Amino acid sequence: MADLKRLEEENQMLRQTCDDTSSKHSNLIHALQFTQFSIDTISEAIVWLDEYGNYVFVNDAACKNYGYTKEELLSMKMFQVDPLFSVDRWNAHWQEILDRKSFTIETINKRKDGTPVPIEVTVNLVEYDGKQYNCAIIRDITEQKLSEDKLKQSAIRLAELNATKDKFFSIIAHDLRGPLGTQREFTKILSEKDSHFSETERVYYLKMLEESSDLVYSLLENLLDWARSQSGIISFQPIPILFYDLVQRVIGLLNLSANKKNVNISNQIPSKLQIVADLFMIETVVRNLISNAIKYSKPNHQVVIGIAEETQTHASPVVFFVKDEGVGMEKEQIENLFRLDKKKSTPGTEQESGTGLGLILCKEFLEKHNSAIWVESELHKGSTFFFTLGQNTIPL
Repeated sequence: MADLKRLEEENQMLRQTCDDTSSKHSNLIHALQFTQFSIDTISEAIVWLDEYGNYVFVNDAACKNYGYTKEELLSMKMFQVDPLFSVDRWNAHWQEILDRKSFTIETINKRKDGTPVPIEVTVNLVEYDGKQYNCAIIRDITEQKLSEDKLKQSAIRLAELNATKDKFFSIIAHDLRGPLGTQREFTKILSEKDSHFSETERVYYLKMLEESSDLVYSLLENLLDWARSQSGIISFQPIPILFYDLVQRVIGLLNLSANKKNVNISNQIPSKLQIVADLFMIETVVRNLISNAIKYSKPNHQVVIGIAEETQTHASPVVFFVKDEGVGMEKEQIENLFRLDKKKSTPGTEQESGTGLGLILCKEFLEKHNSAIWVESELHKGSTFFFTLGQNTIPL
């Protein structure tokens, strides 16, 4: 009886031990399943690499991010998805892993379809079953890089806007105050000492006043146009325009300035050529280009406005030009010609001053027509400004 009781107790203990082992095994399996589920459902890719760069473990996110199956990735080396790595670089990288144990790098990986993906990799040295591995956690940072690029572009744009604002205030403070001050002084002199002047002196002072008034008027006109353009007040309203007639009207407005220097303005636009453009904008472009051509022309020379020969056979877009035989420009001047933040006006052949704002307006107004402006120039020989009007010309 005693032996039977002892056997029953031992049997009970064995059953308890078996139940405990089974419970622990069940808990272990549950924990492993939970761990595997966690690894496979996180958004970051997790890969294990051996010392030769072979994939020995990949989670579901890695497969999804790279576009490969697990079987495909586990048969590959990391060099096949990272074009920036070579065998030599991997060897150096592996040595760095051994030395530093854990660190973060940025690189570019390539998906199965060839799409490049910027990634951040957290490197971790782990030892398992007597071997060393790189347990890498990989995060797609495409959105981060796009945000960084947007921030850089915003910073550049902000710098440009600040430069534009500074230039605008500089124009108002210096270029506008200068001629207005001159007008005030000459008016005061004429008012106080008119009876003491000879006819030659009176004519001289009146001429100076006239030139100062012309400059103020032109400057104000461009400042107002530019300010309206920047604020979006000017609406784009293209209509059919006989371009020859528009050019003639502008020439009529500028004849006084041209006659002072005995500069002849030749309108070589075909009389029947019709363009589709915003009247205000295109007239501003033509006025500024011809006005500049007169300003930088030498006395007794010619300014020509016409169509480039290669586009006269009804080709589209038509290229127009305004050509002078004046002072010309150096390479550095040409490069900064249409940049307000780099603007520095050059005096005309008779020391006429200006701000360079007119050319900025030309560029902006032509861009609203999906068109462009550029210049060819040779120092001391003259400049030719070219501009297109996109598809906005109607054949003769």
